[in-house]
Amino acid sequence: MEIESIEAHLHSGQFSELVFVLVRTDDPEIWGWGECTLPGKPYAVMGAVRDAARLVLGADMRSIRQIWERAYRHGYWRGGAVETSALSGIDIALWDIAAKIAGVPVHSLLGGAVRSSIRTYANCGLSTDPDELARRARAAVQTGARIVKFYPLPPTESQPATQLVSQVYDCCAAVREAIGPDVDFALDFHGRPQAHAAVAIERAVRDLKPLWIEEPVPVEDETALAEARRHFQTPMAVGERLYTRWQFKRVLELHLADIIQPDVGNAGGLSEMRVLADMAETSSVVFNPHSPNGLVHTAASLHASAIAQTFGALEFRPSRDREDGIYTHEADDMAADGAFPLPQRTGLGLGVRPDRLAFDPARVPVLSEWSSDGTPRDW
Repeated sequence: MEIESIEAHLHSGQFSELVFVLVRTDDPEIWGWGECTLPGKPYAVMGAVRDAARLVLGADMRSIRQIWERAYRHGYWRGGAVETSALSGIDIALWDIAAKIAGVPVHSLLGGAVRSSIRTYANCGLSTDPDELARRARAAVQTGARIVKFYPLPPTESQPATQLVSQVYDCCAAVREAIGPDVDFALDFHGRPQAHAAVAIERAVRDLKPLWIEEPVPVEDETALAEARRHFQTPMAVGERLYTRWQFKRVLELHLADIIQPDVGNAGGLSEMRVLADMAETSSVVFNPHSPNGLVHTAASLHASAIAQTFGALEFRPSRDREDGIYTHEADDMAADGAFPLPQRTGLGLGVRPDRLAFDPARVPVLSEWSSDGTPRDW
């Protein structure tokens, strides 16, 4: 069975644009869906899907590993967010096809599940308003979440962090009061602070017992990561902006994280998530996939989470594109303990209705932030 065509499809979702990949085979009854959303870069990813397709059209779709290697190596310009996202979307779709042909859920082909349910944490978004974050956290807990994550940092300045520390502490204290002692919270710094600021913030909030701090400093700055690691008592998480085993290898070798957060739609697809899950296990590191995008992405992440021995929790946005009717199935209902059941439908468990997709270029986000003096800052 050969790959006949590979297409990228765009849709304007609730939080950002979504990039889906449709792989068709030479059997008109067999196709698969993947997702490789990279917020703010839909045109680049769509172009990269077309470029990758040229390398693998006509390939035997049963040779998923070889197709992955062809798409990765034969392009010469490899790695990075855009190219690896395109590869990821194609890879997910191929596993969807393979599992449909076998009549089993994808996780069965990846070695089989090691758990019967998938714990999640609720992404409560960005805000520097303590009351707003408390409101969002309470709402997430009402949907069943037992862990909430939020982004409490404004654009950071290159100066002492006294005011920043107070702002973040107020946000954390408000959320802790809102959710009580029996629900956990995690923080995402989006790689904004310098190391000294990240260390000062962690020291201030550690008594509120955050479960982890994500991207505490720019992830490409190994020196800053090592500095934060030396001083933090709160576990550190990185990985949503790392791609393939080669970038994660460095983080794990240098012991720069307690938790890795690869994204199935950006880090190399389901093939690479299986590798990264094993790398996390051999490094005694927790495996928490990054997953804030569409439901195809969520479905693939559930399968990756099912097979990972050191899995901790999967990111989830409680209200996303479920109301759009763009999917062939809805996500399974979350249990009262904030977990999804192990996927049981064949393939990924859902697909996309292309005739329901609608893309508005005006809604593509510009991911920009500015300091008070007009200096461009990290989003």
